[in-house]
Amino acid sequence: MITGRPTSTAFATRRREDHNHSSMALKSRVRELRADLSDLLDSSAEIFSPADPALEFAPDTIADLARVCLGRAELVVGSDDTSAHALYLLALDFQQLALEMHQADLTSSTRRLTECADGLNRLRTLPNSEDLVQAACAEFANRCDFSRAVLSRVDSGSWIPASGYFAEGDGSWFDDWVDAAIPLHGSTPEARLLTERMPAVVRDTGAGEIHRDIIVEAGQSTSYAVAPLISGGVVVGFLHADHFGSNRQTDEVDRDVLWAFAEGFSRIHERRVLMERVQGQVNHVERVLAAALHGINDQPRAAMACGPGMLIATRIDSLAELTARELEVLQLIVAGASNRDIAARLVIALDTVKSHVKQILRKLGVTNRAQAIACAAGTAVA
Repeated sequence: MITGRPTSTAFATRRREDHNHSSMALKSRVRELRADLSDLLDSSAEIFSPADPALEFAPDTIADLARVCLGRAELVVGSDDTSAHALYLLALDFQQLALEMHQADLTSSTRRLTECADGLNRLRTLPNSEDLVQAACAEFANRCDFSRAVLSRVDSGSWIPASGYFAEGDGSWFDDWVDAAIPLHGSTPEARLLTERMPAVVRDTGAGEIHRDIIVEAGQSTSYAVAPLISGGVVVGFLHADHFGSNRQTDEVDRDVLWAFAEGFSRIHERRVLMERVQGQVNHVERVLAAALHGINDQPRAAMACGPGMLIATRIDSLAELTARELEVLQLIVAGASNRDIAARLVIALDTVKSHVKQILRKLGVTNRAQAIACAAGTAVA
């Protein structure tokens, strides 16, 4: 999305150079053919340009020029066959160019979506959610042909920028916006994302209702795309991106590529956070069981029954009735071991394990292994 004055280029990939070279060559041919049409009809080339500058090089616009040539040729055929012949040939050139531009768009879109998938696969290998958030913007921008990207969270009706990547300029302005709460209101794309939960592309930041303070005044963005980050059916963040530092306007293809990455990132982040929570609970249970294994019966009950450690004391009280062997079995249950695994680990008979499990459930006052784990973790009442 959005950054300040361009001062340097941090990354210059071969892919982006190839893409720009191909795009410039096609646009140059459009201008040449439009000039040829202007000469044939003895008129200004401007009249053949669309009202919306963003559509000047769109394949459909080029195909329309082919139809203009055919229409004019039909009018002069018979009276000026030389001009008619030239217009027919020009129509073929326009139509061929429109097909090439369609193909170029398809090739570019396919390549970018493939790069998007590769970037998401790399993010899946990161060890924790914090690293995931920090790496996301750079991975997305470099893989998917954007100059800048900003990752934000949504909390209590506010948009809160969190991290960003700025390849084509000085991103120091962004420091003032990190963790700043921007109220979401009105019909800005970001506010609408909360309910519509669909990506949006803003072709012209000079028109329509947007958050001008961060996007235009600070970020100097002329066009951008934004997609929601969704967890549990709720929008929990945004991903913004643009092509700052170039004359390339953000378009619908950019929006769709951004949406694909945002959906994938949301799933990866949600799963990583869940895994960290589960691992944290397992670690906590193991610490509680380790404490019980190392002399629980020697701890004074009066000291355990008061103060900020009361919850842990209650948990330990429920484990105090277990024997040392039963505590070992419970610890392995928490780790996800089956009865057969426990028997092999402790070198005891399978029937003995079943007996220990039965006694553990009885002493904890629960009916199954999941409840026993919850009891040990303090998330259920024993």
